[in-house]
Amino acid sequence: MVKIILFGLLCYGLIVAVFYVFQEKFLFFPSNIPFGECPETGRRNTTAEHAGDTRYYIRAHPNADNWLVVFHGNAGNACDRVYFLDLLKGFRSNVVLFEYPGYGKDSNSPKESLILKQALNLVRHISENNPEKLPVYLVGESLGTGVATFVASQIEVSGLILISAYTSIAKVARHHYPWLPVQYLLKHKFQADIWAGQTTTPAILFHGTDDDIIPIRFARQQILNFKGEKRLIEIPDCGHNDIINIGENVLQKEIFHFMSL
Repeated sequence: MVKIILFGLLCYGLIVAVFYVFQEKFLFFPSNIPFGECPETGRRNTTAEHAGDTRYYIRAHPNADNWLVVFHGNAGNACDRVYFLDLLKGFRSNVVLFEYPGYGKDSNSPKESLILKQALNLVRHISENNPEKLPVYLVGESLGTGVATFVASQIEVSGLILISAYTSIAKVARHHYPWLPVQYLLKHKFQADIWAGQTTTPAILFHGTDDDIIPIRFARQQILNFKGEKRLIEIPDCGHNDIINIGENVLQKEIFHFMSL
């Protein structure tokens, strides 16, 4: 019996060690498409730009009323987010798709601190090159909801538009791996709940009721952490990966209303 217990503990320890060493593989899933080599963004009149080490795609509107800066989820890269360009095509907006460091085949490895640093640099760059002082809105998707919330806690923006939000990646990981002490193992916790409490930026959250990757209870908890005006819109019969497709009309209508306030 003692040997069985010791063997079990050894196996558990090995699993914990593997999770700790390879945790970036569980969190970040960049695609192999190099930044700037994206035919789909080109077909939607975007250009690939750099601001120092920060990379982004932009579709500029000739008579823009505002900026919409998109921070995407953890899989693929900015090139895969042309559905945001389609979702927002009726808006008089300069739409920016941020490329995470470590994605788009650059020389970096994805990590929380570098993603947050470059995201903040991007919004500062936009603010400094915004002579008309147009409103700047941040759009976050999944992992990117935490990135957008962090930026809003550091610099003044006009609003947060968050799709499939969470409280922290550590808490989502604990939901999926309840048998692991993930809160002690994770290097990249993306503590969006703390950042939400550090901003009074107006926020609108959208979440699919059938989301099994970030269950809706996380959005219901996260909405309580924001200090400014806030609203959570629950979209029925959709999950994590189909919310923009199924909820397109709701998203367009509510985002337009939110930006008109």
